[in-house]
Amino acid sequence: MLKSINPNWNKSVISITILLSLVLSIFVLISPEYSSQILKNIYNYLSNMFEGFFMYGSFALLLFLLVLASSKFGSFKVKLSNKPSYSMFSWSSMLFAGGIGATLLYWSTVEWIEYYNILKNNSALSDKELMLYSRAYPLFHWGFSAWAIYCLPAVAFGIALTLKPDTNLTFSGILGAKNSFNKFILDVLFIGAIICGAGVGLGLSFPLISSVISKIFVIERTVTLDIFTIIICAFIFGMSAYVGVQKGIRRLSNINVIMVIIFLLIILLLGPSKYILSNSADSFVFLLKEYIPMSISTGTEISINWSVFYWAWWLALAPMIGTFIINVSNNKSLRQIIFGTIFIGSFGCIFSMMILSNLSISLFESGYINSPNIIENNLMSKEELVVKTISSLNYNYLLIAFSIILIIFLCTTYDSATYVLASASMKDSSMESSKSLRVLFAILLVVQPTLLMYLNGVDSFKWIMVIFSIPLLFIYLMLIYSILKNVYSIKIT
Repeated sequence: MLKSINPNWNKSVISITILLSLVLSIFVLISPEYSSQILKNIYNYLSNMFEGFFMYGSFALLLFLLVLASSKFGSFKVKLSNKPSYSMFSWSSMLFAGGIGATLLYWSTVEWIEYYNILKNNSALSDKELMLYSRAYPLFHWGFSAWAIYCLPAVAFGIALTLKPDTNLTFSGILGAKNSFNKFILDVLFIGAIICGAGVGLGLSFPLISSVISKIFVIERTVTLDIFTIIICAFIFGMSAYVGVQKGIRRLSNINVIMVIIFLLIILLLGPSKYILSNSADSFVFLLKEYIPMSISTGTEISINWSVFYWAWWLALAPMIGTFIINVSNNKSLRQIIFGTIFIGSFGCIFSMMILSNLSISLFESGYINSPNIIENNLMSKEELVVKTISSLNYNYLLIAFSIILIIFLCTTYDSATYVLASASMKDSSMESSKSLRVLFAILLVVQPTLLMYLNGVDSFKWIMVIFSIPLLFIYLMLIYSILKNVYSIKIT
């Protein structure tokens, strides 16, 4: 069947993508609840076993990249054949919008609640310390270490592609795997992480988007509304993927970043401004003060259930995000790529977390919405709580803007995944992926996760995704070795 396709396509990568998507779906859908529990138990076992690797490794990785960027090798410029160069604003917008989806606004509003409910019974903490930790942990999990995890594949890929432009843009290509079995395993890990990341992202984002739309139009959230929402998003997503990075992803990302900044500033102005600014400053200072203890703390409920989970999550998403970042980083130096990815990504997330978290906390402390009690006793879904929090400002246009931002955020993330899979499916990185190939992956990435969402398979894909991160720990070590080997072969004056 694949014999007559475009001779520039990498048939093995395309075949692995389609077959892996089918195999994972069949496994999950045979018995969603049973497979989810089995996979969760596997993840819990592995997270305890590899906790130290995740905690110490993520912090060490951050230090490694900062040292690399600050060294003489930071001036090395990435050169990619047949790839356009972008302005700093467009580049920053794409790396941020591609790396963070609609889930950022979701967790910005409710994540603090999880840490508050874990720590509230800790008698060693004062009320002030309890709230500081509750505010700081979301900033920690979406901050510098997370974006360092995203950044490492981008750096490894950028150096390798500059030195050898005809390299295939997958783990097997970058690491120079020659053995067929090794190539197959590396490509399965690369593609599997992307497919699972796409499935989980869609499964978490659509319920929130549908909940917002149902609130705006004062209608019940039904299957019909969900399908309508999916069709709208799929149309935007498909069109953007079809026209490509320059006309599609770049424009959507620029629009999205501007809208997010305006939306958050309006929240700041219309909400409890003084409260948000004061507590944001306190929580950021506290984060910087406690960053090292948070990074190396092990054996706690938060470190095992949340920090390890987040680092595993970022690791699983990193092949997609890192590949996308380097694809739009032509003519950028390693210093620009590392500092830009880590600090632009982190401060964008921190800005969102500070404003929406403190809006939610102010409603809790004023007695208007007891969010910790609502979540602890399952009185409302997190999606409904997010909508209730934004609605507390009593401006309908904010919810409308919120829904548009969520949709565009979702589309830019899926555009990134499509672009990465299409690029990886070319025989070498200098070839531009065809429109038909991008559309093929766009359909695959929408239809398959949508089925999982309605058949309760999202949780299983979530656990599969983070289980994928365990072997990625070792691949990251190989990427670091690849970076060191390549940079020391470069003559830099």
